[in-house]
Amino acid sequence: MVTKEDFMVEFNQIKNELKEHAHVRALEFWTREDLSHEEVFEAIRERDWLEMQYVIFLGTEIIKYWNEFDREIVTALCRHMLEEANHYEILSRVLEKHGYEAPVATSELNKGWEEIHWAALEKDAVCAIAVWNCSETSTTTTHDIVIESCRRIGLEDLAKCYEKIKKDENFHVGLGETIIAKYMVTEEQIINATEGIRSFRDEMMKFYNDIYETNNQTV
Repeated sequence: MVTKEDFMVEFNQIKNELKEHAHVRALEFWTREDLSHEEVFEAIRERDWLEMQYVIFLGTEIIKYWNEFDREIVTALCRHMLEEANHYEILSRVLEKHGYEAPVATSELNKGWEEIHWAALEKDAVCAIAVWNCSETSTTTTHDIVIESCRRIGLEDLAKCYEKIKKDENFHVGLGETIIAKYMVTEEQIINATEGIRSFRDEMMKFYNDIYETNNQTV
């Protein structure tokens, strides 16, 4: 039998691996001396749509599973959803200001990311939260790199967006960890979540390789 303790060990290992991988890829991409605004906004468009996808995922999760949670958790998930909508809006405004269209549909690059989230939502609430917690935690090591690099290349408006996103995602990460700690109680939940984070680990590695592609990139 897989225990909750077993899951938590693997869960934290995967999150740490993703954070390290994201940090390396972001550092290679964002600190390049020849980094262009066009490359930046192509990467931001991919990330921007994920903000709206989380609005959709969280809304679906609340509708499907709200009665499994205490009231304060439902309220916190609603706050999380609202903040993701705000992230989509502020990033979209910056994109449009610089002559780019805001994303309104899933790209080929984001397709696998999205499919794993939907599959997790179909299994159970805790599985879904474990997957999105892996995703959001993985970005935490990239925020300062993005903010500093945006300022370096004259994109103060984008830097301010990511200062807001950085602050909000500290809350999102903690919320996911709180929910898993309290509501993961059955073996089926543990099995589902374990399968979810394992498949998501591979997809997220590929995502960071693709979004932050550089000539000196290694596998």
